[in-house]
Amino acid sequence: MLRSANTITLAIFFFTICFLTQAAMAGGNVNTGVRVIHASSGPQFIDPGLRDIVPELKSVFRYTSYRLIKQKSMNLNRNQQGKVNLPGNRTLVVTPTKIKGKRIQYSININKAGQRIFNTQVSLKNNSSITIGGPKFKKGYLLFNISGRK
Repeated sequence: MLRSANTITLAIFFFTICFLTQAAMAGGNVNTGVRVIHASSGPQFIDPGLRDIVPELKSVFRYTSYRLIKQKSMNLNRNQQGKVNLPGNRTLVVTPTKIKGKRIQYSININKAGQRIFNTQVSLKNNSSITIGGPKFKKGYLLFNISGRK
């Protein structure tokens, strides 16, 4: 009888571990990419690191120069913050908050000196990106291209 109870307990333990592991994997990591871009109306220039998003940049923004300042890839869990240091003592904070079906929802904040100065949410299709405008920087503006892949 004792042996049977131990077997049942072990089986329950095994299935519980399998279930929790599967649930954790379902939430899983989101491969999040951030490209910080300096956009200006200076001499025409397209950084080679931005060629894949040139059509999007030109259709949404009206600048003539796009320079890649920084690029960072992060594997983030749901509700885990990813931080990118920005010029001007700012920090971009990107957090995947919801993963549902083929969409990834992000909370995006810009902090300066510990204070939140910008806050928005975006929803991306899996394996896609979006570019949003940011603060003024060196006779132009910072843009943020955020990509997500589950």
